[in-house]
Amino acid sequence: MNIQSSNFWINDDSNIDVLTGELLGSGKDYHKITATLRAISNFVNIVTGENIPVTYSTKDESYTDGEMVVLSSNIKDKDFDPTVGLALHEGSHIKLTDFDVLKNLVINPYGRIPKHILHTIANRLVPGCANANGEMSAAVEADAINYILPKVKNLLNIVEDRRIDNFIYKSAPGYRGYYQAMYDKYFNSAAIDKGLISNECRTEDWNSYMFRLCNITNPNRDLNALRGLKQIWKVLDLKNISRLKTTGAALNIAFDIFEIIESNIEYKKPEDNDELGDAEETKDGNSSRDGGGVEGDGDESSAANKAPELSSHEKTRLGKAIEKQKEFVDGNIKKSKMSKKDKRMVEATKSSGAHTKQVGAGLIQSSWHGNIKSKGTSCLVVKNVTKQLIDAGLYNTANIHNRDTTQETIADGLRLGRQLGRKLQVRNDENSLKYNRLRKGNIDKRMIASLGFGNEQVFSQIFIDKFKPMDLHISIDASGSMHGSKWRESQKLAIAIAMAGSMVQNLNVVISYRATEHIGNKLTPAIFVAYDSKKDKISKIRTVFGSIGCPGTTPEGLCFEAIASSIIPATSDTESYFLNISDGAPYFENSELRYWGKFAVNHTREQIKKMKANGVKVLSYFITSDTGYSSNKVDFNRMYGSDAEYINTNKVNQLAKSLNNKFLIK
Repeated sequence: MNIQSSNFWINDDSNIDVLTGELLGSGKDYHKITATLRAISNFVNIVTGENIPVTYSTKDESYTDGEMVVLSSNIKDKDFDPTVGLALHEGSHIKLTDFDVLKNLVINPYGRIPKHILHTIANRLVPGCANANGEMSAAVEADAINYILPKVKNLLNIVEDRRIDNFIYKSAPGYRGYYQAMYDKYFNSAAIDKGLISNECRTEDWNSYMFRLCNITNPNRDLNALRGLKQIWKVLDLKNISRLKTTGAALNIAFDIFEIIESNIEYKKPEDNDELGDAEETKDGNSSRDGGGVEGDGDESSAANKAPELSSHEKTRLGKAIEKQKEFVDGNIKKSKMSKKDKRMVEATKSSGAHTKQVGAGLIQSSWHGNIKSKGTSCLVVKNVTKQLIDAGLYNTANIHNRDTTQETIADGLRLGRQLGRKLQVRNDENSLKYNRLRKGNIDKRMIASLGFGNEQVFSQIFIDKFKPMDLHISIDASGSMHGSKWRESQKLAIAIAMAGSMVQNLNVVISYRATEHIGNKLTPAIFVAYDSKKDKISKIRTVFGSIGCPGTTPEGLCFEAIASSIIPATSDTESYFLNISDGAPYFENSELRYWGKFAVNHTREQIKKMKANGVKVLSYFITSDTGYSSNKVDFNRMYGSDAEYINTNKVNQLAKSLNNKFLIK
């Protein structure tokens, strides 16, 4: 059984509904795509020690341009290991390959191709065209260069690949599994194995040599298949490939191999110069004299006579495998491309810091077989709601089509916030009081003269009275039941506090929303951080908050667990508050977790207790548009404590003023 190197850390997310056994929908999980990209980026950066960007291509190819690694999209779990190996391979090119060597070879071939090779090829193409000094016509020289360049380029790619893979393979042994997966996919397939031991590619032509050379690391290699292969093997000297310290050194080996191959190919002598066209390149980059195909032509060697013959189907498979190898050597691996829409989604997900976190593991829940422990479910955490994310339309909670928060609500919140902010200006002030005639502290210069009279109380101290910095996290229930006046008033309150906080120096405000979202094929709890005064300007509220709605259910404690690490604990020098606004009992359900009743209440209560244990002061408000209060009061108090309050939407302004008083307590 083939065990992937990534199996120990990648979750096996099945797309089968565990309740019905049916195949779930084909929704794309952009978070998994982004997480895969992030993981591969980390691998590349760790192994190479370079900050190398890794991105997806909107074209059918994977490659490196010398600055970044570009991968094809739609990486399935079974393809993850070889894709990591490919990314490491491309990333190591950026670290170790001198791309100017190949660039200069193409731009200035006259100065880089050894003269004796150029002379030999020119005279073969047009006998006697070069004189004793190697001089030849410009046209013949150009033909010779056009013949040499594509072949040497491919040979250089092969030698350079062996050089850099050896470096990474030995310097980072923990990643060998990914390299092995890559080689198994491109070089050790069953079709290639059969082709190496068959009678295919045993005629001395460029197709045959390139096939045998590409697969010279395969255990099924046959160095007797072609003349000169043993000599090439010795020139490559793979056991000592680390002797090649530069791309230039690899190019010299490529020229040596080129000469060996050319010296072993028997070309027909042209009867006149009109046959020069025979040497022109075909579409696959090989000379029309080269035998033209996988099978080759000409006399078979004795080894070939003993080799098995492939069936028509096997020859087709071999041809496709060889084509895939050519693409690998050329650095142009064609796979599934990512649409511009999908790329936009992935970029939006990436820029927002969106990721999933496992929550609810070990949570006791009821089932037909009694109470069981849940393995938990993933929770979406969006660390930064941006305009780019909203425009992408990836989420229902933050979506350009939402109309739950009107511009009028935003304007009212900002206006109320300015009123509160003026009162909070006092938090910027500090008072100092100096005490004299003390026995310790700093020496009071005015009292130094009294030391001669036995006065020991010549010290003074200055005591500064100021407000402690405060971190306030406002978490709003974005479930569907909040729609209407409850949502508008909650938004107005949060915006007012954010506005007031922006007017003082020591009040940091974070606003987040709890909802649910469909991620791929699965409903998940979700929490969106829409505003953080430490990094966002107040203008973000005008840009973003109008697109935030309340389409979800109430995953309450699951969301609290997901962001527990971002709730700043209180210290001796700072205060920390967590302000919760909701209108119902916790409820969430998917195929992995049923979250309601006392199990959900107790889980939410535990998350609040953990916050309080870190010195966080929790303020929780049950908001309702009714004059009477809900029957959920007992559960609400159990979750948030006896100081939890019930308020009506028409009293939210009063709540803002009462919170203002808390901010003014030293």
